[in-house]
Amino acid sequence: MTAATGGATGGAMDGVLRATGIEVRYGMVVAVRPADLVLGPGQLVAVTGPSGAGKSSLLAALAGLTPPSAGTLSVAGQPITGRDQAVAAGIVVIPQGNALLRILTAIENVAVPLVAARLPDARDRAEAALLALGLDEAADQLLEELSGGQQQRVAVARGLAERGSYLLADEPTSELDAGNRSRVMALLRGEARRGAGVLVATHDPEAAAMCDAELRLDEGRSTWVREDRPNPAATEHGG
Repeated sequence: MTAATGGATGGAMDGVLRATGIEVRYGMVVAVRPADLVLGPGQLVAVTGPSGAGKSSLLAALAGLTPPSAGTLSVAGQPITGRDQAVAAGIVVIPQGNALLRILTAIENVAVPLVAARLPDARDRAEAALLALGLDEAADQLLEELSGGQQQRVAVARGLAERGSYLLADEPTSELDAGNRSRVMALLRGEARRGAGVLVATHDPEAAAMCDAELRLDEGRSTWVREDRPNPAATEHGG
């Protein structure tokens, strides 16, 4: 796979996100068997496979959330060994299950990481992201007042508003109807056009088909199904 450049939260958009021999274990259970991938600028890549195949575990390792049991992770040649380094490198996560705060409104949930980063345009970014997801009229509603699909779109809006160098989205369309699925995938494509490297874990074949390449996981083993992607070496050297 290949990676991104330029985000507003951290930024390593001059290099690639590279995983070499990444393995994830939980005790005796191997969730992800040794895998290599490179995520580069402007790419939209799907990670597919059945439930329990290791998709979320792979994304968690790439995001610095789960320490791999083997292998290395780097951005622009700099090692990533934890979440703090991943954040500094501009790696943004849209987690499965949303991980939103129920006591906050939609716009507050989107703005929280932006305010934490002390961005002066936090509210403007949050409003723009919600508008892009068709949630502008729900901005001031508490999370618990929103449907499951609306909550998922709020989580996507939060990820988009961060404008990271790399965006790792875990099942971002699982709760959505066809129209909103297309909207979300179009926005993720827009992130790739901006220069971000976008990785989407999905069990939805239609969402996967909208991506440039597809890496399939089955019992932790990874296989490229489609590899329509740029040369990582060329990306790293500006080719």
